[in-house]
Amino acid sequence: MLFRSRGEEGEKAKRSLPPLQRAGLTEINLIGIIWGGFGYTAMVQTPDGKGYSVRRGTRIGPNNGIVSKVTQNSIVVTERYTDIYGKDQEREYVKLLHPSEESE
Repeated sequence: MLFRSRGEEGEKAKRSLPPLQRAGLTEINLIGIIWGGFGYTAMVQTPDGKGYSVRRGTRIGPNNGIVSKVTQNSIVVTERYTDIYGKDQEREYVKLLHPSEESE
């Protein structure tokens, strides 16, 4: 009988996810925003250097985040989670196109 540790199962499950769901939100870079007939589309880059286009509704990040908004200078990712009291919560993560401009 073959036994696997939880760590091995977690790694196998992670490898089966699409590339945008494998990388953490802090590891993904927003590199451009495109305006088209369907509204804004964002271009993001994963740590391995590959680029992807995302729009509202795209799943992103390892915590089942969903792109809830794409603006002319940012994307907003909404993650749903259960807090320590068992209540469903929601958090928003904003990824800016030019983060240094906002801090000045």
